[in-house]
Amino acid sequence: MPDLRRPTAWLFGNEAHGLRPEERELADAVVGVPIHGLAESLNVATAATLCLYASARAQRR
Repeated sequence: MPDLRRPTAWLFGNEAHGLRPEERELADAVVGVPIHGLAESLNVATAATLCLYASARAQRR
């Protein structure tokens, strides 16, 4: 897990397939949101909300 206390730029890809390989190579770390049940993917807006919340929470500590 990256250190979210530092400024973080998030990259979000297609809801079903994620980032293209060349885009992933630009990232320092790759994270995922675990999905339980039968869902195939998580809405990208929801995923972005979770990631940005995690950054904001870490930076307030």
